[in-house]
Amino acid sequence: MEISQLEIFLAVAETGSITKAANKLLRAPSNVSTRIQQLERELGVKLLVRDKRQSSLSADGEIFREHAQKIIDMCNDAKAFTAKGEPRGKFRLGALESTAAVRIPPILASFHLRYPAVDVELEAGSSGVLFDHLLNGQLTAAFSDGKPAVPSLTGIRAFAEDLVILTPQTVTEINDDFKASHPTAFMFGTICSYRQRFEDWLESQGMVPGRIVEISSYYSMLACVAAGGGICMIPKSLLETLPGASRVQVHEIEGSLGTAETWLMWRRDCRSANLKAFITELKEHLNTAEQTVSAAA
Repeated sequence: MEISQLEIFLAVAETGSITKAANKLLRAPSNVSTRIQQLERELGVKLLVRDKRQSSLSADGEIFREHAQKIIDMCNDAKAFTAKGEPRGKFRLGALESTAAVRIPPILASFHLRYPAVDVELEAGSSGVLFDHLLNGQLTAAFSDGKPAVPSLTGIRAFAEDLVILTPQTVTEINDDFKASHPTAFMFGTICSYRQRFEDWLESQGMVPGRIVEISSYYSMLACVAAGGGICMIPKSLLETLPGASRVQVHEIEGSLGTAETWLMWRRDCRSANLKAFITELKEHLNTAEQTVSAAA
């Protein structure tokens, strides 16, 4: 079995015609037909149901199509493994929920236009989950809070996030009376650096929540606070994009707990062309943003 046979088979499966597949692959129809027949003899099954006008997949062909596509995807990943190769195949990227929603969409759009052969798979999650998936190879790179925490990872600083506290609209000041009311605290339930920052802030304020409610959505947190249900911490850049932001009171956080740095990090032993291209794309985006800010100042 050869890779070229699988590519020919997938082309026929996609176009539904040996002639159309031949035109797409710049091959003679007889060559396409012969290669498919060789593949069928090797597998011992009929992959196509042929008639005069089209070639449709048999039941076995439908099953084999999934296997063939997986093999081709793995080959593309292998070709993109070294920095010398052209960016192509899958690029598995992770990001914090807020980063995925606000910061990286324009970067991903530009990256896709420049490298259409790269298939970006984006995983949004908490910093703890992203960290684990990065170390075990499930992700090639990830945007997370803070510098890489272990020697096996490296990275570059990408964004600065201002974190704010949200309270019901009637709470104009986080004073002793509000603290004594022991408000409900809404926060993520998984291992998350932003949750740790929120817990540290609560401790610094001497505030003991009446209870902690774990929620996996910033939008749901905002809705609960707006309804008078409690208090939460959220990145300011994300808050500005959420509907209902005007229905809560926003409180700035003084000191280091109010500012977080988002880094793009990856394994030091990773040398893929996709990663190299994405780092370049990110740096260009950051440089353009910096120049825009400087020009406006």
